[in-house]
Amino acid sequence: MNSSTESLQSVASLGHPGIETRHFSNDPLLLRLDLATFEFYKTLDTANDKRLMALISRTANVNVSTRLASKRELKHYKEAGHEENTRNVRIKYRTREENLLQSGTFDPVWGLKWLLSSVVLVDSPLFSTSDIVRLCELATMWIKALAEAGVHEVSDSADELYDVLETGRRELVCVRAFCWNLPDRFNTACSLLFGGDVKRLYMDTYAPRWAAALQPINPSVDEQAEVADANSPLSIAEARECVANVVALDATCRNCGSYDLRVKEIGSSSNDSGLVPVQVCVFNRQLMQDEGQALTLLFEHKMAVDIRVGFVIEATLYKLDNGQHFIDSVTMIWPSYAPLDYLEVF
Repeated sequence: MNSSTESLQSVASLGHPGIETRHFSNDPLLLRLDLATFEFYKTLDTANDKRLMALISRTANVNVSTRLASKRELKHYKEAGHEENTRNVRIKYRTREENLLQSGTFDPVWGLKWLLSSVVLVDSPLFSTSDIVRLCELATMWIKALAEAGVHEVSDSADELYDVLETGRRELVCVRAFCWNLPDRFNTACSLLFGGDVKRLYMDTYAPRWAAALQPINPSVDEQAEVADANSPLSIAEARECVANVVALDATCRNCGSYDLRVKEIGSSSNDSGLVPVQVCVFNRQLMQDEGQALTLLFEHKMAVDIRVGFVIEATLYKLDNGQHFIDSVTMIWPSYAPLDYLEVF
C-alpha cells in the first residue's frame, strides 16, 4: 500500500460508531449501497457536509434526498408481516441496478472518477479549496462505512478507491488554478500576433489601426499605433516583446483545430525566455490513447507549477510555419483520472 493510500485511510480510520455493521446476503447491491449510505448520511452534523455527501452519493447512483423506495416502504423493509413490501423494495432496486449495469456506469471506481471530474469541475464549479479537501475526506469515511456495512464489492476495491481520492485531492486544486489562468501571457501574445480568437477580436475592434500596428515602422510611429485592447490583456507592442527571441515575428499560422491535449512531460524553464516547455500529445477519446508525435507547448513558470502529467487540456491548437505550437480558446482542463471516454459531451 502506498503513502497516498495510507494518508486517506488515516482519515477513514476515524470511523463512525453510530453505523451498525450489516450483512445483506440477498439484497441487490444498489439497495445495500442505499441503506448503508443513508445511515452514514444521518451521522453528518453540518449542512455543508450533507450537501457534499449528497454529491458523493451520486458515485454509487444513490440519491439521499429522493430514494427509489418511499420512506414508509424502507421503514417496514424486512419487518415481520411485511414480506410483500420487502419483495417490492428489492424489485425496485434490482430493476434499477440492471439498467445501470447495462449503461456501464455501475462501478464505484469509475463513479469516484466521475465525481472528482465532471461533478466538481462542471456541475458544481464553485467549490472552494476547503470544499474539495472536505469532499475527499467525506468520501473516504463513506467508503469505510460501506465496507463496515458488508458491501464487499466496495471492500474489494478499497485500495484503488483511496488512491483515486488522494490523486483527486492533489490534482483538483491545480486543475482549477491552471484552468482559471489559461491562456497565459505567452500563448495570448502568440494568438494576438499570429492568429486566433484574440487576434480576431482585436481586428473587429480596431480594424483601421490593425495593419499599421503590425508594420515594421520606426519606434515613434509604432508608439502612436499601439492600442491597448480593452478585450485583450496585451497590446501589440507587449505581445511582440513577450515572444521576442522565442518565435520569429514573421511566422504565419499553418493550421489550427480543437483538440484534447494530454500532458506527457514537464520540462525546466529556459534561462533565456523563462518559459517552461511542456510535451503534449493529441488524445483520442474514442480510443482512449495518444495519437501522433509529442508536441511542445510553452508556458510561463507561474502557470507551469500547476500542470501535472496526465492533465488533458481542451483547447484550440495552432501550428506555425516554423514548427512552433501555441493554444488559445481553452475550454476545460481535466485531471489525469477523468473518464474521458464517457465525458465526450464536454
